[in-house]
Amino acid sequence: MEKLVQLLLQFDSTGDRRISLPALTKALKIVDANLFDDNFVQGAFGGAGDGLVDIPGFAAWVTGKSEHKGFVERPEEQDLDELDLDTSAVDTMLSQAKAKFEEIDKNHNGALDAKELRELCTWSYTMFGRRFKNDKEKNTAIDKQVKRYLKEGAEWDYDTFESYYLKLTADIEKYEAKRSEAFEKGYSKSKATDKFKELDTDGSGFLEGAELEVFATWIFESFQPDGKPLPEEKKQEEARKLVDKLMKRRDEGVGNADGKLSFTEVDFYIEEKISQIENFKKRAKEREAKQQAKEAEKKAAKEAKKAKQAGNALAAHAEGTKAGNDAANALAAHADDVKAGNDAGNALAAHAKGLNA
Repeated sequence: MEKLVQLLLQFDSTGDRRISLPALTKALKIVDANLFDDNFVQGAFGGAGDGLVDIPGFAAWVTGKSEHKGFVERPEEQDLDELDLDTSAVDTMLSQAKAKFEEIDKNHNGALDAKELRELCTWSYTMFGRRFKNDKEKNTAIDKQVKRYLKEGAEWDYDTFESYYLKLTADIEKYEAKRSEAFEKGYSKSKATDKFKELDTDGSGFLEGAELEVFATWIFESFQPDGKPLPEEKKQEEARKLVDKLMKRRDEGVGNADGKLSFTEVDFYIEEKISQIENFKKRAKEREAKQQAKEAEKKAAKEAKKAKQAGNALAAHAEGTKAGNDAANALAAHADDVKAGNDAGNALAAHAKGLNA
């Protein structure tokens, strides 16, 4: 019963837990066209037509929790705008489902195979803000989820996808409501929360106007290695690109295109960017450290070469000095020999002179 209530509540455009009868009949055919056929509509509501249906009351009756059938309100004068709005909500949801299916169905054969279901899984993880430590962990999680998908069959036709899509978007809305409540009550403690509050300078709970320019500038400049500022004329352009990108991401889920961003429309994106910026700065520091180590190594090698050259010069000088000393010693020895020769000659001359005498 609770699942049925949650599924139908996504078509409750007014928040009063009621849905127009035309919208409900459309929604029920989405759930199970065979079960909730025209005969069911006739028996449950007395036929199609205008009216408002209390969602919990209807869910209790259809699941056998209650026999009370007073869940249909048929006032004499219906608020046609409200009824049209409910029907429009269903049509919008169906249109989004169809667009997403056609986007994922790459070969346009009207069915989603295992490879295409991987993209569906990736998208659903993105909408729920699931993050992974690395690609290996991400691929492992996707493989497991695709196996669960394929329990429905080797391929998904549009009806299978549509039922899953509607249930998924209902779960996304429910999850967003919890995150929004946590943020508004101050329970949310994360880097994304702190950054959003920093950007939301007027405290409106939305990023808009100049705040979006600051948001875009923060992202752009954070990925500049030299911290180069974003030119003024580029700020509005980058802000517009950012909003368009996030609005597209939101429109694929349960967002709107009002030109401003609430916390739950950007919290996962901010968290992702903070992580990317931290990794970017970490890699930049690592590159800088490697470059500094390389420069230090080059400088050390250059100094070593200079020292070696100086050592060689000193060695050469020492060899030259030794050779000079050896030559000087040789000359001194020669001089001594000459002197000794002269002395011997003088002695012989004196001896000869003595003989003559």
